[in-house]
Amino acid sequence: MSWPRNSASVATDKIRDLKLSTLNRLAEMLGGQEDLPAFFASDARGAEVPAFLTRLAGRLENDRATALGELGALRQRVEHINEIVATQQNYAKAGGVSEVLPLAELMEDALRLSAGAIERHGVEIVRDYAELPSVLVDRHKVAQILVNLIVNAKHALAGEAPAEKCLTLRLARNGRAGATITVSDNGVGIPAENLTRIFQHGFTTRKDGHGFGLHNSANAAREMGGSLTARSDGPGRGAAFTLELPLQSEPQMP
Repeated sequence: MSWPRNSASVATDKIRDLKLSTLNRLAEMLGGQEDLPAFFASDARGAEVPAFLTRLAGRLENDRATALGELGALRQRVEHINEIVATQQNYAKAGGVSEVLPLAELMEDALRLSAGAIERHGVEIVRDYAELPSVLVDRHKVAQILVNLIVNAKHALAGEAPAEKCLTLRLARNGRAGATITVSDNGVGIPAENLTRIFQHGFTTRKDGHGFGLHNSANAAREMGGSLTARSDGPGRGAAFTLELPLQSEPQMP
């Protein structure tokens, strides 16, 4: 992730380039004058000092504002990284444990975990969250599925994708006892012949892909009593992945 380094570099350069050496020379010159009023009144160098100080003050103020702006951006990005790390640690400790959680919270966590991939590619994120009750799920498994779907959408929006890249996240009720989570994009789309193979172990259309992500995600969905499906109108027309989960808010009795 390069944002913090870029902001730090800009701020460092601005501070390094501050005209302090020029100001020091001016101070030395003035300090060496025995009669400052006469120096300002009759010496050509003295006559230029007020205008020079005005220009210098403006330059220093601009550099100061730039440095403060970059440092503020750096602070925000470091805080964002800390949030991502905290989320990762939270999920690492939660593996295999079912908790009653809001689906919107899980979706936002997945976005934080995928933030670098999404923001670097200028993807617009559209949220369409219906009001849903909290559900009893394995936080780790849901994160595994959602992060995989979001990262896959990022890949679908790379390359020859439309200039206005859009990732849409929807939460909806599926009848009385189910919830639907949809991750859709307006990217490269999926050929019809691949829709029947996309969840097979080892199937991938990416040169650097391994074909495990969607297969493992589909298995994780089934383990939670749900399902994972894909839909696309064809190449160049985007794709949508839908995770369906039961709205179970309490542990079931054996």
